[in-house]
Amino acid sequence: MKKFSMQIAAGMLAIAGAFASQSPSSQNGSLALQTGYIDTPSPCSIPVQCDNSFGEVCTMLHQGQVRQAYGKLNPSATTCASVLYKRN
Repeated sequence: MKKFSMQIAAGMLAIAGAFASQSPSSQNGSLALQTGYIDTPSPCSIPVQCDNSFGEVCTMLHQGQVRQAYGKLNPSATTCASVLYKRN
């Protein structure tokens, strides 16, 4: 009986340790703020703070028009093609 209760206690401790060791970013699929850009007046010209978590697309009101913001696939890219979403 004592051996069985020790096995249960060890299992519970392992489960608790697994949950405690997970960071918030791993629970959310590595969500992060990202800089998006609107393509007016030139490609990737005006920065907008966006997010990469799925939801409503990231937009910005520019010169009276709502424009969608896109992210760069890599920092040195000259075009913006990655869909980004509004910050939560």
